Amino acid sequence: MEEILAREAGFYERLRQCVLRGNERMNLTRIVEPEEFLRKHVADSLLPFLVVPALSDLPERLLLADLGSGAGFPGLPISRLRPGWTVTLLERTRKKAAFLAETVEELGIRNVRVLAADAREAAPLLGRCDVVTARAVGEIADVVRAASRLLAPGGFLVHYKGDVSGEELEEGARAAEKLGLAQEGPFAYDLPPDAKRAVVLSRSTGRTRGEARPPKRARGRTRGGRGR
Repeated sequence: MEEILAREAGFYERLRQCVLRGNERMNLTRIVEPEEFLRKHVADSLLPFLVVPALSDLPERLLLADLGSGAGFPGLPISRLRPGWTVTLLERTRKKAAFLAETVEELGIRNVRVLAADAREAAPLLGRCDVVTARAVGEIADVVRAASRLLAPGGFLVHYKGDVSGEELEEGARAAEKLGLAQEGPFAYDLPPDAKRAVVLSRSTGRTRGEARPPKRARGRTRGGRGR
């Protein structure tokens, strides 16, 4: 991880500057100090795709949607890590979607597009996504109900979590089963220096899925990160 952050230091500093300017117009995130920005936003976005076997061994080309992208996490760091992937940032707040589009253009990111929509409105993505990421956008069950119809057969939702309760896991598993998904994990990883994080996967089994509904916003968290 440290090698990646060092190699891409210039890119992520430019991204941080975009976020700082965006914060002047809207509330994106309070995590903007350089070291904290790299650790809590960038490293947390990337680590699951480096250390969790199901995510680190994916094809060189696939379609990923980032649900409720906010300040661009985890979608923008993932697009940098995996330049062969096509990444769509889904953001239903139009001011934030405009910020994301401006940032993608300013940074010259060619494998990212921005869609000002939520999961229900993302018609171009229905049944096509290999991966859908969800970081600080809601409980597992809510995200499953909102985004399961975006998945291609065999695709999966990636739920970024800090502390995850047994009750949330149980509710998520029940919602997943009803909608033709199978829950896997949690898969834990360490976020230096001393934070514990995890991802939970909801994998499509190809069975019939139900009506998508928007996720409930996680309390006290920004759409682009773990906290403000």
